[in-house]
Amino acid sequence: MPSLAVISLAGGVGRTTLTAALATLAARQGQSSLAVDWDPQNLLALHFGLEQPPAQGLAANDANGRPWQDSALRSAEGALVLPFGRLDVEQLRDWYPQMARQRGWLAERLAQIDRPDPASVAVWTFIDTPRSPSLLTEQAMLAADAVLLVLRADPGAVALLPEALAMAAAKPLVALLNGFDASRPLQQGVRAALQARLGARLAPHVVHRDEAVPEAFARQVALSDAAPHAQATHDLHGLLRWLGGRFDSPLQLQLGADDVG
Repeated sequence: MPSLAVISLAGGVGRTTLTAALATLAARQGQSSLAVDWDPQNLLALHFGLEQPPAQGLAANDANGRPWQDSALRSAEGALVLPFGRLDVEQLRDWYPQMARQRGWLAERLAQIDRPDPASVAVWTFIDTPRSPSLLTEQAMLAADAVLLVLRADPGAVALLPEALAMAAAKPLVALLNGFDASRPLQQGVRAALQARLGARLAPHVVHRDEAVPEAFARQVALSDAAPHAQATHDLHGLLRWLGGRFDSPLQLQLGADDVG
């Protein structure tokens, strides 16, 4: 199974929520699941039950001269979680030049993590990223096998699509509509426009707008626990199965995005 950089060019599309949900579902299915927070907002761990953003993390430990491996957490579902950690503006200003010089920094660190043999169990990595374009998003895409582009069904998604495709041109890409409301004709029209442009790269499984999602986050429980029969829960199960089928062999990851059926 692939490592996926979860990206978007718009804010508020649900990248972090989606990253956590997919990592949790994969872990609950007995698969090896790693969720990486590569966003300075440092909120991913809250989706795994923490009450406050953790001070330690992959970036924060490195910037403060501590072993980054010490920041790893294990969720109740069995997913391995790497927080970003807490860095203030001044610390980020000092740390970013290092990331600009060492574009493969994240890929090198993730390669050091001991993971199971993919021949014996599915191995997933989901990398949450800041809003693109971003130096950190570029690093995440370099570290990943493929890109998951998260979109809202609004005109902005269509307008920004060429930029997103150009930015991720070096990696296989699939796109997902998140927070979809089928009752709105505008959203149906945007979905049709994206389908015409993306073809098989647009996931057939949209994640519908569902109040169960923010409610589960507020209660600090997994969506599948808070609302196992919710539409969004069903959508996410379908999406994970589709992603597994989409990238179930090294050959498919080596092919260009337009060549993968």
